[in-house]
Amino acid sequence: MYKYHDIYSDIKRDILTNHYRAGTLLPTQDFFAKKYDVSRITLKKALHLLENEGLIFSKQGSGTYVRQRINTDSSDLLPLDLPIGTTYSHRDQKITSKILHFDARLAEKNEQENLGIEASSPVYEFKRVRSINDQLYSYEHTIMPVYIAPLDKKILQDSIYHYLGTEAKLQLTDAHRTVYAEKASEEASKALEIAKASPVLVIEQVAYDQKGRAFEFSKSVFKSSQSKFILDVHMNSDRISL
Repeated sequence: MYKYHDIYSDIKRDILTNHYRAGTLLPTQDFFAKKYDVSRITLKKALHLLENEGLIFSKQGSGTYVRQRINTDSSDLLPLDLPIGTTYSHRDQKITSKILHFDARLAEKNEQENLGIEASSPVYEFKRVRSINDQLYSYEHTIMPVYIAPLDKKILQDSIYHYLGTEAKLQLTDAHRTVYAEKASEEASKALEIAKASPVLVIEQVAYDQKGRAFEFSKSVFKSSQSKFILDVHMNSDRISL
């Protein structure tokens, strides 16, 4: 993978985790060039990717800024366009997890296809309920290849993405998400303490790391009272034709 893509992934992670806060000035190009030991040309390629995603913008004579996200009145909103987890999207709130199931087994056919692994590849399967400020928020069913990193129930109680980033040096850089509504299954309704067949919103996700590997195949179920999400749209000027 090209060096500039690694820089892009690193800066993007720092933006998504609020290390570089929205509305603030990014460090100078000289700072980044020295930090990553690259030329200004290589650095500009990384910054161009970030700008195309709508994460940063430049002001002539002023510098490069982290783009301010659209303000909302609810802290319960989850951004659909950013590959981050609940702990980061609701980082100023109390997040807790209840583990319902944790095991390792061989991957099933649809899991092999989504994760790009062989039939003989072992995977972790875990199910947990996430709560925000002691209020039930979501039910998660996740499949993850064992080779990614060792997991245990203690790790699952906290932020998995934080653990993967610090211990496995893995960065969640991209995700393919499918969003749809359905009636809650018996398992989901029990986990979320709602009536069976209640309307719920579902997000199916395949998450990718900085090397382009699919490392997570998951299904998250949200109560209808929590089914509010945001999507910021940024038009890439390179793709505009008049």
